[in-house]
Amino acid sequence: MKKLLTLLMCIFVALSCKKDKTPAEEKEVIKGDIKQVTETVNGITYKIFTDKNAANFKGILVVGSGNDENNPSEGAINGAAETALCEKAAANGYAAAIVKYQKPPVGADWNSRAKLLGEDFNKAIVGISGKYGIDKNKSVVGGFSYASFMLFSDISVNTTLSYNKGVLGACGGSGTWNAQNFKIPIFAINCSGNNEGNFNGKALYDQIPANSAIKAKSEGVTDNNCNTHCGGDWTNQMYAKMVFWLQ
Repeated sequence: MKKLLTLLMCIFVALSCKKDKTPAEEKEVIKGDIKQVTETVNGITYKIFTDKNAANFKGILVVGSGNDENNPSEGAINGAAETALCEKAAANGYAAAIVKYQKPPVGADWNSRAKLLGEDFNKAIVGISGKYGIDKNKSVVGGFSYASFMLFSDISVNTTLSYNKGVLGACGGSGTWNAQNFKIPIFAINCSGNNEGNFNGKALYDQIPANSAIKAKSEGVTDNNCNTHCGGDWTNQMYAKMVFWLQ
């Protein structure tokens, strides 16, 4: 009986001491010279990619994933396109992260969802800025599909991300009013076929008024090598525009 009680006590102690890992405690993953780790800073979780040998960084890139626009969940942080872009940025001296933006409340409309997503991007940038010692004004945001739509909406309605140097928007779109009210430059890149509505890629860029302060630094590309939603490999083009904005 005494042995049984001792055994049960040991099991109880072991279970009591067991602790689930939080995102902030996940182990680093090293891939070549690129270190990736999931962190929770400033109330938001993101997966950040950096050169493992770097102590100083040229700037910050934060990107967001696609989603179901009718019933969006929290942002995913393991997407192939997002990872490829972040790895390229990290390999060239930037701190790049995929943000796990929040699941919006049930019933949230388009603009309130966009505002929430913009606030989550801002939290990630502020968190990275403080932890890694990078000026938050040296930042660029980006999105694929749903996140791209949301960012285009947010920067036309709100000023949360107005300190950013630009928005990299892949396979998203927006409207004429939004384009007339963009507060920071955009880079819109899409496949041909108007999969995201009439105003995407070059057509969205064309809606920015010629006298807009952000026109000269913006760009729109319609990729005729693909005609599906998000069917292109645009890592190099998106990276090049980020460098242009942060130089």
